Amino acid sequence: MKQLRIARGLVLTMFAFVGAVGIHHSAQARDSDDCEAPVNAWKPRDAVRTMAQQKGWQIDRLRIDDGCYEVKGRDADGRRFKAKLDPVTLDVVRTKREDDDHDGARGRLPDANSGKPPADAPPEGLLKPGTKPQVQIR
Repeated sequence: MKQLRIARGLVLTMFAFVGAVGIHHSAQARDSDDCEAPVNAWKPRDAVRTMAQQKGWQIDRLRIDDGCYEVKGRDADGRRFKAKLDPVTLDVVRTKREDDDHDGARGRLPDANSGKPPADAPPEGLLKPGTKPQVQIR
């Protein structure tokens, strides 16, 4: 009798675990960048090309991925990009640019004064070894 209770408790625990994992995965699936619109509601590929042309995009490839339109090409500035578009509204769901590297400099423009010290910095530098910085709060 005791073994039956233990087995029943073990089975109920397993069902609870499987249910919790299933709920977790379905919540993650809803948060992804997949599109789930019915195909009969989609706008045609020509509409995607027209929208891209209005944005100044040059399309190299147009395909369907995860229920979304996926566009690869160059943007108005000539940078390579990949974009996922909602097939019904043609809103951009996700974009990825060629310069999206992993050094934390995403999308930053190069500094116009790169390599030059700031205009108000003293020629010998701001700090010398062994000195304490002085701070002024304005």
